[in-house]
Amino acid sequence: MLKIGEKIKELRKAQDVTQEKLADYLNISYQAVSKWENGLALPDITLIPALSNLFGVTSDYLLGIKADEKEEKIKEIYKKAMNCTHTGEMEKGIEIVKEGLAVYPNNSTLLFLLVGFLFGSFCANGQKELLEEIIQKAELVLQDSTNEEERMDVLEKLAYAYSYLEMQDNAIKTANRLPNTVVNRQEVLANIIMPMDKRKEKQQECVFYDFKVMINHILWLGGLSLERKEFSRAIDIYHRAMVIIENVGNEGLFLLKSAEVYNGLAMAYSSLGEVDKAYENIDEVIGCYVEFEKILKTGSYSYKSPVLDMLIFSKNHLQTNSTITEFEDWYAKMEHEYKNYFESVIKDERFPKLREKVEKALREVKDDKTNR
Repeated sequence: MLKIGEKIKELRKAQDVTQEKLADYLNISYQAVSKWENGLALPDITLIPALSNLFGVTSDYLLGIKADEKEEKIKEIYKKAMNCTHTGEMEKGIEIVKEGLAVYPNNSTLLFLLVGFLFGSFCANGQKELLEEIIQKAELVLQDSTNEEERMDVLEKLAYAYSYLEMQDNAIKTANRLPNTVVNRQEVLANIIMPMDKRKEKQQECVFYDFKVMINHILWLGGLSLERKEFSRAIDIYHRAMVIIENVGNEGLFLLKSAEVYNGLAMAYSSLGEVDKAYENIDEVIGCYVEFEKILKTGSYSYKSPVLDMLIFSKNHLQTNSTITEFEDWYAKMEHEYKNYFESVIKDERFPKLREKVEKALREVKDDKTNR
């Protein structure tokens, strides 16, 4: 396998480029190029994209990275960084992703992850200096990523970043790039597809999509009420969310939404000092996560709701990129990110038993995952 210096030399000669011309193009000395080609030094990682563009090859080719090895390494970086969100170590997560980008420059998956970490850090600490970097990295994701969900997520964060910098024209222009959810692809397909049973299935997908969007908005309102310490209002909002979930059908993906609702209720009740009600809702959270893991174990499931009776989702639809479960994530946040809300629960004499209950359930979940 050729080393990077040898590859640069080979490509340079094949394209009849002198060391001096290459040095001028990169704004460096020709001696630096000579050192690379003789194996005495390595090019700075920031020069790799420019070298790739000049020679018409990929960065991976120059760096000697095989596609399958690269994919596995990126997955490892992703998992390692995501685990930092569960312990509230945002800065460490940012550091891990940036280290990954030093090896895999402009990788859209890692850039997308970095935008999320930077935006989360800004929301937590209000550091306006992060906004310029968010904008820069978000634009790179939009330039290279073909993942529609990633692009929509980044567009939203980009619009907010411009808005926080009081660049309203850019913010509005970016927001207008987001799709209008009043009419979506599934709705159009539902109206043109034949036969009728397929049309019914597409219509149910529309209901499912719109339902998720609506519940997410309601959960956001509940979270906002918690942040403002409007705990009674938060309780009312979360109860209304649960009524909607129960009327549509509380199976499958809705278990995770239900867990979010019960967790919101538990935090609100705990903040009001109503510890018994907080514990009741924590039990519901645990039940949702345990049931969700059972569904993952079985492989596939269908909704029992008359509204969504035709929808079936595969096990892969529910997989997460994290090395830990949704259940572990919630438990870690309970004593870190959510700690202020759960203060009365944590101080209660029942908390050691609750911890034992959760950890026992987690062990059982992990055993099931190992045997899958």
